[in-house]
Amino acid sequence: MTTTVVIMRRLLPTAVLAGSLLLTGCSSGTDEDAGATATATTTATTTASSPAGSAPATTSGTVGGCPATRNALTGTANAPTLDIDGDGKADTEWIATEPAADGSVEFGVQTASGDAISADVQSASPIARSLLVADVTGTGELVALVSDGRQVLLYAISDCSIVPVQNAQGQQYAFDLGFTGFGTGVGCADVDGDGVRDLVGLQADGTSITSTVVTLAGPKATNGTSRTSADATAAQLAAAHQVTCGDLTLAADGVTSGP
Repeated sequence: MTTTVVIMRRLLPTAVLAGSLLLTGCSSGTDEDAGATATATTTATTTASSPAGSAPATTSGTVGGCPATRNALTGTANAPTLDIDGDGKADTEWIATEPAADGSVEFGVQTASGDAISADVQSASPIARSLLVADVTGTGELVALVSDGRQVLLYAISDCSIVPVQNAQGQQYAFDLGFTGFGTGVGCADVDGDGVRDLVGLQADGTSITSTVVTLAGPKATNGTSRTSADATAAQLAAAHQVTCGDLTLAADGVTSGP
């Protein structure tokens, strides 16, 4: 059995999967370092990793904070998160606890300056929606990872807005969570060895983990090269079945729309 990791190349905080599923269209290779990929997923750290702390300057260009708009926290599950607008103050991630009339679930970030940036997630999954706001590189490449229990939809956070990341076919970039067999988890790690942490899609299979680099170009992204590591440890395989970024996890640091 084999495990897969997808890496997102840092160009803009807007990314896209080359197919509607995690590993569609990826090339693959092998790597003798069995533990490098999964270990990095759980141990890579960032100065912005503490939900209650402040992230480094972001790519949003809003040094003074996003302009005040509304308070979106009523009727939501919410928790402290990163400083997404660069004003030096921690913000609040939130997700609605009741769906809208069309079945969509609103989620977003309430900034300390008073702005409520948001987006909607549509899904037919019967499982509650969950949100984790993360800094992929640790230097301000911000994303929102939204799970419906079957997949994780990717959104970029930039310029006081949340933007769906699309693939080459115009569909939203999604990481599989074992529902279709194309992936098992999400992480942030420097898998390609360039010294910069990337967003990584993971697929665990037996004692192997496969990593795939996703190259970002504006609001689009394409899958890059992939590699497989064998003989992963139990801890590495467990991490490959989770949604994490640095020392943040969806389970511990995210918010959910329901039980």
